[in-house]
Amino acid sequence: MTIFDMKLLFRATPPSGCFPQAPLLGSLSLLILSSCASFHSLPLGAHADLSADVKSIDVSADDFPIHQLQHHAFDPEDGLDWVEISMLAVANNPSLKALRLQSGEEAAQVYAVGLLPDPQISADLVHPMSSAAGLVTGFDAGLGYDVGALITRSARKQAASAQKSQVDLSILWQEWQVIGRARMLTLHVINTGQKLEILQKAIASYQDSYKQSQTFLKQGEVTLDQAGAAASAWFDAANRLDQVRQQHSRAQHQLRALLGLKPNAKLKLASTANLPPRNIDVGEAALSDIPNRRPDLLALQAGYDAQQNRVRSAILAQFPGVNVGFSRGQDTDGLNTSGFGIALDLPLFSGARGKIAIARATRERLRGEYQARLDQSTSDIARLMDKRTNLFAQYERVKKLMPKIESLAKNARRAYQSGDMAALDVLNLETTLLNGQLEMIDLEEALWQVQIALDTLLAWWQPKGDT
Repeated sequence: MTIFDMKLLFRATPPSGCFPQAPLLGSLSLLILSSCASFHSLPLGAHADLSADVKSIDVSADDFPIHQLQHHAFDPEDGLDWVEISMLAVANNPSLKALRLQSGEEAAQVYAVGLLPDPQISADLVHPMSSAAGLVTGFDAGLGYDVGALITRSARKQAASAQKSQVDLSILWQEWQVIGRARMLTLHVINTGQKLEILQKAIASYQDSYKQSQTFLKQGEVTLDQAGAAASAWFDAANRLDQVRQQHSRAQHQLRALLGLKPNAKLKLASTANLPPRNIDVGEAALSDIPNRRPDLLALQAGYDAQQNRVRSAILAQFPGVNVGFSRGQDTDGLNTSGFGIALDLPLFSGARGKIAIARATRERLRGEYQARLDQSTSDIARLMDKRTNLFAQYERVKKLMPKIESLAKNARRAYQSGDMAALDVLNLETTLLNGQLEMIDLEEALWQVQIALDTLLAWWQPKGDT
């Protein structure tokens, strides 16, 4: 079975052997040429298109995908908080800018599918080569239209519209990914900055301990292993400082690149807020509502809807093609003829059955992909909630011990300075305090990373804790 196709040919007999359609054809040709698009070259950019100043970027709250935060004012003067960083990322991320152009491409596809088929005009002129008497110029003119394309037009247009919706929702999901990445990088920049301050203070303390140990070593008041412990602690802290400094620099460059800023652009960040809410109830109602809220799942639904219409279009296209023609003409002997003809495609071997099978198999694959994504989302949310509970327990344990360790370290330092405590014992306590301070920062960052991941998976932003 082939696409239904009906063409109607109009014939006319010109007087005196002329071809009267020539003026009409000329007029039609001029009309067609006047409606044609012209080519204009569009060169590629020769330089990087990165912003040097945050203030020069147009950030509109209306374009922010998280509706409950669209009222948040964008003010880079007092330092960018996480909401403002996210708004800047959505507005100026280079990958999102390029991805949004795909929406325009899909809109053009919808426009193209919605256009009606153009009519077809044909003309033939037969001039006799012999000079025999009675011979005249023959002609044949016709006008045709593909009616078969109209049968599948509605299904194809709906498929294209659903495809555009899928692209728009996929872009929205990528915006959520960029927001999550921007939040995590901002958190890492701030936390590594805090680590740098702690390590710099620790190094200064270790350096003083080393100098004192060298003085006491010359005086014979400490042993060589005790003096060596001070040098080792100083060396280890310096190495950790170098590593954190590299992490801090790398995170700053990654954040600026994500925000579409030049590597040397000034970026003032506000400090992080308190820890995220401890008790988040992700119940059955929230989980069941994910298919109606998460952009990636909505995009897969739109893609499935597009494929549903492609299946319908393939089924509509299985009807046999019919060609019907009416003719009237004149041969070189001056004989006028008229007639009627019909041609019917017999769907014996193909009949679009292959296209229908492919469309149905594709639809089944998309259905499976959607279900797999939905199942994986449920498992990921449960895993993150368990991880969050364990991290909070670990955080509370370390937080409870830190004041005691800090007090012991201060008392030990005073005892060492008065000669009542060995240098090695003091260094061990101060190193424990340093490790605990750094672990507290790591745990806070891990808790926020879990929270940000949950925000993304649930396609929401927690109303408390980080705005």
